[in-house]
Amino acid sequence: MAYVDVPKDLTNIKTKFIGNFTKRQCVCFGLGIAVGFPAYFAVRAVGGTTVAFYALLVVLAPFFLFGIVEKDGLPLEEYLLNYIRHRFVYPPIRAGGYENIYDYYEEKRIREKKGEKNGRAKEQFSKPNRSKKRNK
Repeated sequence: MAYVDVPKDLTNIKTKFIGNFTKRQCVCFGLGIAVGFPAYFAVRAVGGTTVAFYALLVVLAPFFLFGIVEKDGLPLEEYLLNYIRHRFVYPPIRAGGYENIYDYYEEKRIREKKGEKNGRAKEQFSKPNRSKKRNK
């Protein structure tokens, strides 16, 4: 007897239009082909087959990416728009500044290590170093 797995979450299943492609993918692929092949033939007349092939890849890639890629359930263009808005158009603004309270304690520790007390340095008188012999 045939056995078929049925997924429990049906929200991720999309209706297929032609073959295993959705309508969105078919439209994006069609637009890519409609723009890419004329670009291929135009570049091939000028630069040769290899250059034309790379031009075709560069022209087709955005259409294929916009047709296939989805991030967090959003199509690529919506995701990119949200990213641009979040990152550049409406950047987060922090109202207040933050102080590192440990800086105070670190400075206090360094002052105590040097012999300072209450922010004032102790006057330290050192004896002149007379161990060196003078050459006359």
